[in-house]
Amino acid sequence: MATVTEPAGATSTGTGSPKGSGGLLRNTWVQALAVVAVLVAGYWLTRWAGGPSWAGSFPTGIGESFMAWLDGIYAWIVANRNDSPLFLYFFNYVSVGLGSAVVLINQFLTFLTWAGVTVLGVLAAWRIAGWRVALVVLATFAVFALTGLWNESMTTLSLIITAVFIALLFGVPLGILAGRSEGFYRGVRPVLDFMQIMPAFAYLLPFVLLFGIGNPAAAVVTAVYALPPVVRITALGIREVNKGAVEATTSLGSTPWQILTKVQLPMAKRTILLGVNQTIMLAVSMVVIASVIGAGGLGDAIFQALTKINVGQAFQAGLAIVMLAIAMDRVTGAVGHGAHTPDIPEKYRMPLLGGGLALVILVVALARLADLGGWPRDWSVELDKPVNALNDSVEAAIGPASAALGTWTQTWVLGPLNGLLTGSPWWLVVLAAAALGMVFAGWRAALVSGISFLAIGLLGVWDNAMDTLSQVLVATVVTIALGVLIGVLMSRSDVFAAILRPVLDFMQTLPPFVYLIPAVALLGLGPVPALAAAVIFALPAVIRLVNDGIRGVPKGTLEAALSQGSTGWQLLTKVELPMARGSLLLAVNQGIILVLSMVVMGALVGAGALGNDVVLGLAQNELGLGLASGLAIVFLGLFLDRVTQGRRAPRA
Repeated sequence: MATVTEPAGATSTGTGSPKGSGGLLRNTWVQALAVVAVLVAGYWLTRWAGGPSWAGSFPTGIGESFMAWLDGIYAWIVANRNDSPLFLYFFNYVSVGLGSAVVLINQFLTFLTWAGVTVLGVLAAWRIAGWRVALVVLATFAVFALTGLWNESMTTLSLIITAVFIALLFGVPLGILAGRSEGFYRGVRPVLDFMQIMPAFAYLLPFVLLFGIGNPAAAVVTAVYALPPVVRITALGIREVNKGAVEATTSLGSTPWQILTKVQLPMAKRTILLGVNQTIMLAVSMVVIASVIGAGGLGDAIFQALTKINVGQAFQAGLAIVMLAIAMDRVTGAVGHGAHTPDIPEKYRMPLLGGGLALVILVVALARLADLGGWPRDWSVELDKPVNALNDSVEAAIGPASAALGTWTQTWVLGPLNGLLTGSPWWLVVLAAAALGMVFAGWRAALVSGISFLAIGLLGVWDNAMDTLSQVLVATVVTIALGVLIGVLMSRSDVFAAILRPVLDFMQTLPPFVYLIPAVALLGLGPVPALAAAVIFALPAVIRLVNDGIRGVPKGTLEAALSQGSTGWQLLTKVELPMARGSLLLAVNQGIILVLSMVVMGALVGAGALGNDVVLGLAQNELGLGLASGLAIVFLGLFLDRVTQGRRAPRA
């Protein structure tokens, strides 16, 4: 984080030292604007020269050969899936095992009937998190039932349970090893960085290739996507255990196993449970996205509704997913802090547990005798018709305005920016990317940026990658502008912060897929609703980081600046924002990565570009196109991540 050595003088004179953070930032932006100016000049020079061969888009020959090679691999796998020992004795067994696990859990939930599942869930939530969370769980089951999506909800719940079990089975031991071994921690951290940079869509194709379409691939891809948080946070919890406690235990002759089980794990319990909570939330969001590869459940209900532009049906499924996410977040979050867990005397705990089990068994037995299964669809409430009617009314009222906004954005913002990136000489774009990496983050970022753009070109998806990049840049500018504005206002008012904080909590609980529903309802199909959804999805993280960064400025520095007669604007621009530079860089970094993941997902609502190629690759068995596009998304993520980390940005 940058420091201001003379805040009072800086604010009183209205100028910053050229060696300070203000001068550094100014120099950085001047250099970045110079790079952009060179790129624009190259674009117009190319147009003036009539588009000579040396100044065109990236040659596609290598990319086409690469895609053809990948298609050949896919054809070989399809032809040899039942003959190759690798599949016969490994992948097929894993696929069958995971598919069976999902089916068995689903069958168990079906056996319990809707009444048994509800009683079991509510009792467990009450015992873990108190009566308020139990009411949330009850409301969640009511939404499953009344929307007519009980069976789909149980399928999604079965997938989440399977995926989270896999993620924890591997993630907790890896986290413990990373927490106890510095060498292993240094080795695994870049892998976790890479996994967290990758947008969710980029995970789909490799696992479809290995496990085919359906629940096994969905379970594995969800587990892998949800793995990094539990590894990181478990390692953090182990590493933050009081050194004195470990040394005291060691001096008493404890073995490493005893130190782990008697000291480190108990003392890191709350931190590890936070990692479990984050893993579950990522699993919820990924299971929804995995509907694209045949996962079924609530995600498939949304996917089908969006495909048919049926906002009412999408709203019903989206409401069920939102309630599921909120319920799981509240329950698993309460396990860590235990603040609202009922205080039951020790002597009553076992009888209470036995009574609860007996009640569940009685309810299940009575439900089975009454031949109950899932909630009957005849008892559901049809929300789709009134929602569609409301959507039609809103569309009639704001449809012309939203269409005009979409046309304006496409014509005057996205179109020109995409034209600049695709119409400039490809080698000049690569050099510009490397130069921006050098300006913002140093020579390592410059090297990564240049190699990333070269790799995108060699993959044969240059034009679509530049289209995706233009969408990301536009959405990011809007996100950062709104995020900084709201974050500053939040830091200025405790009342506004208290009102906004639960709203941000709620927004960060929602799976990203859900944001597409209101965007389509208000703006129709195309890139504009995808950009709107990306902005709203990324805003909470940016707002939080900006607010935390400004509130973290030392009080003494602020008082010194005020004593010199600084105005509120001078205080903000000359002291608070420069001193919160680390948080601001992290806000930009997180905002742009979240925007990228959502823009790619916008292919489901007509955003096109790389996300559309991934969907086409999945739908039409074109592994080459889909995997090349997925890799291009990863390289875009690497470029954006490295550039926006900054020279001194804190690392997660």
